Amino acid sequence: MSKVITVWGSPGSGKSMFCCILAKALTRDKQKAIIINADISVPMLPVWLPEQMIETGASIGHVLTSVDIDTTLVASKVTVLKSYPFIGLMGYTAGENPLSYPEIRYEMVLRLIESAAKLVDFVICDCSSNMTNFFTPAAIEAADTVVRILTPDLKGVNYLKAHQPLLTDKRFKYAEHLTFAGQARPFHAIDEMEHLIGGMDGLLPYSKEIDRCATEGGMFQAIKYCHPKYMASLKKVLEEVAAADEQFE
Repeated sequence: MSKVITVWGSPGSGKSMFCCILAKALTRDKQKAIIINADISVPMLPVWLPEQMIETGASIGHVLTSVDIDTTLVASKVTVLKSYPFIGLMGYTAGENPLSYPEIRYEMVLRLIESAAKLVDFVICDCSSNMTNFFTPAAIEAADTVVRILTPDLKGVNYLKAHQPLLTDKRFKYAEHLTFAGQARPFHAIDEMEHLIGGMDGLLPYSKEIDRCATEGGMFQAIKYCHPKYMASLKKVLEEVAAADEQFE
């Protein structure tokens, strides 16, 4: 049965990179995954695939603003990695902006995720930090596993404090989210942050090599450069996904 993993958190915490690394880890046994990003403020298709010319017709915007969403429509808007055909991508294309489409509706996001889950083994939702983008709360609601990534600083702490009240409804399963400190560096006060937010599940340390992958358009190569603590955190997520799978068997 397909599993939905949602990744959300504070700006600059490395959410999108984590989604790429997670996708590579989940598809090592040739299972298939789709990463969905619906943040139109930063179209992700040209970030994931800077060397490919992707036409506007491939945009997720055509799906989210359609009259109805089904697997046929979703499949037609998935861009598959040429070098690694087990990962598909859905996002906005270069040049699109918040005025390119009507505002997306909550229920359409749920339909998109439901339809995508019928096509592959894993759906990874790469969320905007902005909760007014309905993709984020809808993806959290639809998820089997939720990963929360925060920068280990006052911005990360206060982002969480500001957004926690928006996720108090039980359908968001807030207490079950895995929490990680993203872009963690040696000088960060990790223990103090852990105390302030009520605990953490691990670190996603900053790495120059991973940063270079992002800069050079090689986000799907970054898994080769992960710090052992990063891999330990990734393992926790994989175990959580596997545990969620066992609950349905």
